[in-house]
Amino acid sequence: MSKEFFDIKEGEKKALVLGGGGARGAFEIGVWKALDELGYKPDIVVGTSVGALNGALMLQGNVSDAEKMWRDIEGRKVLDYDFPLSINSFKDYQRTLGGFLIKAIRKRGFSSEPLYRLINYYIPNEKAIRKSKIDFGLSVTNGVKNKIEFFYLKDIPKNMLNKYLLASASLYPAMEKIYIEGIPYMDGGYLNHIPYEMVLKKDPDKLIIVDMEGPGFLRVNRHIKSIPTLWIRTEWSLGDYLFFHKKRTSLNIQLGYLETMKLAERFQGYWYTFEKDLLRKEYCSFYLALNELLASDSTESMIDPFFEEDYQLTLIKELSGKWNKQVSKDTLPLAIMELAGKIFRLLPEKIYTVESFQLEILERVNRLQEEETFNLYGDLVPEFHLSGREWVERFKEKIPFVSNRHMTLFILNTLEQSKGELTDKLFKTIILIRPFPFVLALYILYLKKKFENNFK
Repeated sequence: MSKEFFDIKEGEKKALVLGGGGARGAFEIGVWKALDELGYKPDIVVGTSVGALNGALMLQGNVSDAEKMWRDIEGRKVLDYDFPLSINSFKDYQRTLGGFLIKAIRKRGFSSEPLYRLINYYIPNEKAIRKSKIDFGLSVTNGVKNKIEFFYLKDIPKNMLNKYLLASASLYPAMEKIYIEGIPYMDGGYLNHIPYEMVLKKDPDKLIIVDMEGPGFLRVNRHIKSIPTLWIRTEWSLGDYLFFHKKRTSLNIQLGYLETMKLAERFQGYWYTFEKDLLRKEYCSFYLALNELLASDSTESMIDPFFEEDYQLTLIKELSGKWNKQVSKDTLPLAIMELAGKIFRLLPEKIYTVESFQLEILERVNRLQEEETFNLYGDLVPEFHLSGREWVERFKEKIPFVSNRHMTLFILNTLEQSKGELTDKLFKTIILIRPFPFVLALYILYLKKKFENNFK
């Protein structure tokens, strides 16, 4: 369905909903770049919080200016608070976030004057926005009624648009409430970070929703049956809501672009992005190698569990859980390849060929084996601010026998040293209870054989 979604039909009314998400908002700029490239021009644009700000930028029509704004944003340009330039440990993260929240609560929200200056600088001409043919709307939370309120441009008094944009993005108590005509307003995403209800009343023919999993107290209903709807999101973490970092911003812009282009079937992949039509050849190579493995006498005792239905079901269930999507015969080669990329921390920031992706995995594996370590440099010094969830994941990767990377390398080293002659009961038990790293180790052996001439 997604490819046909981008087919443009004359007279079709197209709507775009931009969700909230704070510092994650750069993702929506990447989506905008892709939609521009695809020739998809929405007739209705609504947003909340940072999505409202990005929507107003869209009505100005210059994606390059919007991208420049996002690439220049730092925490101190949004809030009157001195954010650290780097956060290099989970303790730093907890200390920074805890200190910020304590001060914010004491002050009843930091001044949003820096954000207001930023909005006025990048959205200087309200008249030009009002002349746009695009129907624009935003949502805010009424602090008196504790209800979400929807405003289309025609409902907003002249010369007050930027004030409403500021109110929609005021994440209280991190930021102060914004008073308009004596009414305190707060972030529009509090009660609903994806305000698609205000679009449905306009009866569009198609609806695109950009979901950055922003903060919100109410669960969003993701099943819209009344009109064709396409959700654009990513499996990757987009970082914290409050912490801005230029490397993270750059990555999020690229993710927004790539996820949209994959939905339009310009590229392939689920977690990562690959050039189109290259995966089919890899599937043939993968299953030929798997067939050789299953038929080999030297690995007969090692792969006995593969012939047991319970083991197969356990393995597929674990792979599906880690891939975050049901794994089938058609997707197994892609799932294992992408999961290997994740374990060895390949970033999803570019368009790969299958071979370039596999070679990058091998280069990291070989380096770790040569250095006799299980830790990648990026585990010790993050390239950008990490979210709390990402810090927890990195902590797990440092614990032997819990870390999937540690176990994959341990099994790989054992397989290479024993040359297939596995008799150790403990090792066979590990294979049974940790099927995921075992499969990854076998996959890396497959890659080493495939590219053996590249590393001589």
